[in-house]
Amino acid sequence: MQDRYAEIKARILELANVDEGIKAVIAIGSSTRSEVKADEYSDLDLIIAAEDTEKWLYGDIPERLGDMRISFVEPTLGGGKERRVLYKNALDVDMIVFTPEQLIAATKEGVAGWVCNRGYAVLYDSMSIGELLSEHVSHEVRYNGLSESEYINLVNDFCFHVVWAGKKILRGELWTAKMCIDAYLKNHLLKMLEMYTVSKYASDVWHDGRFLDRWADEGIKAALPKCFAHYDRADMIAALCETKSLFSQTAREVADIKGYAYPEVAVTYADDVFEEYFGK
Repeated sequence: MQDRYAEIKARILELANVDEGIKAVIAIGSSTRSEVKADEYSDLDLIIAAEDTEKWLYGDIPERLGDMRISFVEPTLGGGKERRVLYKNALDVDMIVFTPEQLIAATKEGVAGWVCNRGYAVLYDSMSIGELLSEHVSHEVRYNGLSESEYINLVNDFCFHVVWAGKKILRGELWTAKMCIDAYLKNHLLKMLEMYTVSKYASDVWHDGRFLDRWADEGIKAALPKCFAHYDRADMIAALCETKSLFSQTAREVADIKGYAYPEVAVTYADDVFEEYFGK
């Protein structure tokens, strides 16, 4: 497959060769992965180490790399910031910008390893970061599951907000209810689905729901469409009910597999209140 980002990378390397303040350029993400490789919709993820981070974050360097159409800055891992740019032809480049000191610290502390462990490629290096990455980055992807106390807290948090969302529906606060059902509770559901899948199948569950349709089992994939709501009172009630059901089902199986205590009181009480509110 042709590298859609070859010209942008070439321009970055041209800059690095004449600007002594640029210390490292590292490609991460789909362009360097051996599994789920880059396709026509993939972006270019870069870690940039530069003495003057302002030129990358707020200056004109990104504009010099291509025909820039959209750009913004957001916080990212390791105390750094990320410049995200959309160039012509929908070329999406994400640049995590560190000072050399920040990148060294992020590498030694394992933060950089979290984004490099599926693959990385050092494109430019005048600070010997390649050696440090080799020493500290493992290509083994690990899932940090919940301890029993964290699991119990997650279930209780979920049950509390099932009741909370129900109250918002009854009060007519549909926006607030929907954000709880399809954002807050879905994040909790995702954590439980990840733990269920890892515990039962020892599968790679990626992060933030990425490639969920590849790693989730057929039962989960069949249940998920009913868990999301339109901006409609009746549909929100139905989606909340389905979300609650899928969460409880997978949470109970996780407890059985892991030998964790299942928060029966919390789950039963949330079910009882939900039935009182909505008759189901």
